[in-house]
Amino acid sequence: MPYDNCRDQQGKPGETLAVMERDGMVRDHMWLVKCISRTIHEHLPQWIDLDDLVSVGTMGLIKAVDDFDPAKGARLETYARYRIRGAILDELRRLDIFPSSTRMKLHQLEDAIVELERSLGRYPVDEEIAEKSGLSLQEISGLLSNATMVVLYSLEEITGGADDRLGSEVGEAVTTTDDPLATLERQELEQVLVEAIEHLPATERAVLGLYYYDGLRMKEIGRVLNISESRVSQVHSKAILLLRAKLRMHLSG
Repeated sequence: MPYDNCRDQQGKPGETLAVMERDGMVRDHMWLVKCISRTIHEHLPQWIDLDDLVSVGTMGLIKAVDDFDPAKGARLETYARYRIRGAILDELRRLDIFPSSTRMKLHQLEDAIVELERSLGRYPVDEEIAEKSGLSLQEISGLLSNATMVVLYSLEEITGGADDRLGSEVGEAVTTTDDPLATLERQELEQVLVEAIEHLPATERAVLGLYYYDGLRMKEIGRVLNISESRVSQVHSKAILLLRAKLRMHLSG
């Protein structure tokens, strides 16, 4: 979105141009805070208030504007998206809204996927995952439907936010580090992620593209693909678990 250069605030006493520009950049990107907050909120328990997520996300946006360095080669929108989402996920981690049993089953599921990918040399199908994990197909479906945010947490931990650019933004660095080695490692991780996405099954790849690239919500994706919203959530969660397993394999050598 174009910056308004704070034209409506010009002439106010005591305000420097730098402060006015900063406030204008924050205002111009509030739509991003609201969009990310709504997207995350649709996967959360009803008692989580959307306004609270917007408030936390706004603090992430302000921090992004303050820390942003255009010389690093990233766009402010890309960097802000990363910081906003990170701030919200950090707050949800602090609240610890998901039961430990759910997290344990997801780890069990992911471990099974990693072992299967190593032995098969490809992404495993649902029946193979069920047999390996010891969970029934029904248990796995329910788990994937209701644990989207837990799955995203797990990917966030290993990518440091790279999953936030699963669409057209993949490969565009948002890090502000001056460490060349850290930058190289991040770029390598992003390349692994890109290749992993390209080899996902068609439905998983389509859901990720519609969700991250086109910005559609789960219900809208269901209408496009002619499947239920619950099924979209399952496919999305499974895709993220498959990607995390691939990244774990890469990092472990």
